[in-house]
Amino acid sequence: MILVIDIGNTNIKLALFSGRRILKHFRLATDKKASAKKYKRRLSSLFARKKIKRSQIKGAIACSVVPRINNVFSNAVFSLCREKPLFLGKDIIAPIKNLYKRPSQVGQDRLANAFGAYNLYGGPVVIVDFGTALTFDLVSEKGEYLGGIIVPGPEIALKALIKNADLLPYLTLTKPVAFLGRETKESIRSGLVYGYSFLVEGILSRLKAQLKRRPKIVATGGAASLMSIYCPSIKDIAPHLTLQGLNEIYIGHK
Repeated sequence: MILVIDIGNTNIKLALFSGRRILKHFRLATDKKASAKKYKRRLSSLFARKKIKRSQIKGAIACSVVPRINNVFSNAVFSLCREKPLFLGKDIIAPIKNLYKRPSQVGQDRLANAFGAYNLYGGPVVIVDFGTALTFDLVSEKGEYLGGIIVPGPEIALKALIKNADLLPYLTLTKPVAFLGRETKESIRSGLVYGYSFLVEGILSRLKAQLKRRPKIVATGGAASLMSIYCPSIKDIAPHLTLQGLNEIYIGHK
């Protein structure tokens, strides 16, 4: 089994693959101050609950947008499994032609998404990732990474709104009851969900216009299932796209 790790700003997502098949997947909260010992305890507890035998893990690959915890988490994984994760962008390079003006500026998670989406759906393909940031990434028919767009994600927008407006109540991002809210929580939910759906559809419309062929639109990230209901351009949801992309890169590397 291969352990695949996606270190994000909010969560660390992990999966165990056998070939191209996901056997198990789980996540833990990103703690930027945690020690290797603390992460090892958390991972050990997760492995026990999921009935994972450490001896079955024969390799590991990771990508990260939180560089400060890379060594700490890598040490935790090695201490637990005796396998040091290969980090995308450092130990292993995503096998995709990157046409960014400054290729090093593209997040490794976005390159993993791009490679995974191209392998799963072909090209051209647009990946909409509803994570801490809402990102749009465009991959050509030839499998080239053409570039992307970055917007604060809906969850971040919600947290910022509540933090900076004293009278607004705490709430979670869920399906609004109606377009026109008749109390504060529903007004906020409607504004976020419908507002972001209009944003997504508008950006996708402009991206489609840049391509000769109609692209596949693939959504991933925590809010993908919710937001895809309100975004008619989104036909496919790949909840584990980053992990699948990393696994494909590992398979090709080996």
